[in-house]
Amino acid sequence: MRPAFPLFAAPLLAGLTLATAAPAVAADLLYPGGTVLSEPAIGKPVWMIQAQCAGLFGATSNVMTDRGDAEGAEAARSQGVAFFRDAVDRLMRDRGLSRAAAIEAVSQPLDSGRAEGFQKIRDGGGFEPRSHWNVARSVCLDVADVYQGIRYR
Repeated sequence: MRPAFPLFAAPLLAGLTLATAAPAVAADLLYPGGTVLSEPAIGKPVWMIQAQCAGLFGATSNVMTDRGDAEGAEAARSQGVAFFRDAVDRLMRDRGLSRAAAIEAVSQPLDSGRAEGFQKIRDGGGFEPRSHWNVARSVCLDVADVYQGIRYR
């Protein structure tokens, strides 16, 4: 019997969703799921996952810059900024926060995602297709795809 969730991915995603352990409030839009890779994120506040993904892509941009990959760094930076903007906007919509308060709330999971991103790149196979970073990146891209269909809720 095939497991519902790839076993190799389970420990990789634990860190990505760790910062989402804080309780959601009733108004938070919760992640409904996308692919098997993003199953551990189901039921977590969308804004918090987006903030962690912003941090992951920020770390990616920093490492690519250090390695002299300006094009890759810019693409990662742009993706991180998009996740950050979506996280702030989602939190403002869900909880009625000011932009400043939403940015402050997003900063902790963003920092967590950035630290995890650096760790996954450094200790988990770099940017290779089967690396820990690439699995986390894929989860984030799943979240972004699903969000396009639920963003106006």
